[in-house]
Amino acid sequence: MPEIRLFQIAVPQTEIDDLRLRLRDTRWLSEVPGSGWLHGIDLGFAQELAAYWADEFDWRAVESMLNGFPQFRTSLTAWTGESLGIHFIHRRSPRPGARPLMIQHGWPSSVYDFHKIIDELAEPSDPSAPAFHVIAPSLPGYGWSDIPSRIGYGPAAIADMWVELMSNLGYDQFLYHGGDWGAAVGGQLALRRPERIARIHLTASALAPGGSDARPQNDEERRFFAEEQEPYIRDDAAHRGIHGTKFQTMAFHLEDSPVGLMAWIVDKWWLLADILREGEGLRSAAGKMPRGGDLYRRFTKDQLLATVAIYWFTRTQSSAMRIYHEAMRPPAEVEAEVGARVRLRDGERSAVPTGFVKLTRGTPLPPRSWCERACNVVHWAEFPEGGHFPAMEVPDLLLADLRRFFA
Repeated sequence: MPEIRLFQIAVPQTEIDDLRLRLRDTRWLSEVPGSGWLHGIDLGFAQELAAYWADEFDWRAVESMLNGFPQFRTSLTAWTGESLGIHFIHRRSPRPGARPLMIQHGWPSSVYDFHKIIDELAEPSDPSAPAFHVIAPSLPGYGWSDIPSRIGYGPAAIADMWVELMSNLGYDQFLYHGGDWGAAVGGQLALRRPERIARIHLTASALAPGGSDARPQNDEERRFFAEEQEPYIRDDAAHRGIHGTKFQTMAFHLEDSPVGLMAWIVDKWWLLADILREGEGLRSAAGKMPRGGDLYRRFTKDQLLATVAIYWFTRTQSSAMRIYHEAMRPPAEVEAEVGARVRLRDGERSAVPTGFVKLTRGTPLPPRSWCERACNVVHWAEFPEGGHFPAMEVPDLLLADLRRFFA
């Protein structure tokens, strides 16, 4: 069994100093006066946040907070035969009967997303609440996990690696919560290794119904794909097209310019988080996805910059984009590589008990009827607030729903 080693984050001071110099030497662009966020991140907002990053942001405070969690690294072997060092938080609960729970998000996030809920999941302040041994891994090519040197690390391959990780930790069966790419990995866990997953909780669709089942079959589904999904892809998900195709060309400037990286990441938080008050904001061309609001309604400057800084110091923006490229590869090609199915057949669905949460903003979640053709949906919740980053935006709502579902 691979060695599991304690790990602590320690960014060299020279890298922090270099970051500050780069921020202060930024060459700023022009913008259409008064355009705000219409064409991307607002120039004034970016300049203010960059100045704060250069002069006031305390990376050592973030580092210390994350180092307060038990962190580890171990080696896992992918289908490629490559051995990758994987970083993860493993917060064991002192409570008798605590069950293992893996939690996972995607881009533009990191394990930092979960810092508000990990301790409360492991050691609830309410003695009657369920407790969990919490495992929060960094995806391959994210954070302090190794960057793969080969292609082939899509959701299916990662799901297999997480089964290996949980086996090495001594967990034969576990619970799972995922959003964004974490939901896609969760779907592959349910499809490929259902005997290992007791229950799965998701904030995004994980598996598409197979064959003809994937086509909209009622008015609610037709309306969703025409009025929500298609406009979202067209107007508000430009990053998916770039990350999924020629991401390396974009990565040159993201890896070299901290302001460029900050702008790319923070723009997505502004778009996907629940930051609007009633009556606020512009709208996309289709009129469905609201655009606008105040990011500081949900996040502090330090919270936004903590996420950006993790990508900067670990130099993982380029490798983090690769999973989009992997997800666009033909399923038959991926199935040949990993040696098992990665999609459902016509009329087939996952048997793993699954719970979904519909968020107020973010990647649109299809109607329950569509999800039920792919998954054994036993729980469906709709949050009154909170967008794509619920562990950061509405941690109390997420905690309550996780407890209800996994009780």
